[in-house]
Amino acid sequence: MPDETPTPETTPRDVAVARAEIRDDEAKRVIGMLAAGELPGRAAQWVADGVDDDAARELAAATGRPEEERVGLLERLAAAQGLGFPSAREARAHHGQSVIASMTASSAAGDSLSFSNSFSDTIEESVRDSISRLFPRRKK
Repeated sequence: MPDETPTPETTPRDVAVARAEIRDDEAKRVIGMLAAGELPGRAAQWVADGVDDDAARELAAATGRPEEERVGLLERLAAAQGLGFPSAREARAHHGQSVIASMTASSAAGDSLSFSNSFSDTIEESVRDSISRLFPRRKK
């Protein structure tokens, strides 16, 4: 089992913050906008926040595992916590509300740059994953 001692990156927050992030990520998963590469780090934070779930702990340790497995663990975590969506339509609505709320927050100007960067990071991650599947590393 990985060491769960809080680090500066995993300083505990309120568990409600973690649950909101899990629900947001689950909505992104359902509508195909999830950046799965960030999930292990996010899950480590959720565990530090008090999310007591085997899928969260497994996801926190999932660095290096295939994207499909990380995404499956998020789906399992969201379902176990009652944070899933019955349809893609509801997931889209939730995601839209989250985006609108973030755009009207006092930090909206800075957040717009972050959103732009996270979007390009998602594209970059997808390209890197595709390239790594097409051209696997040679064993020495």
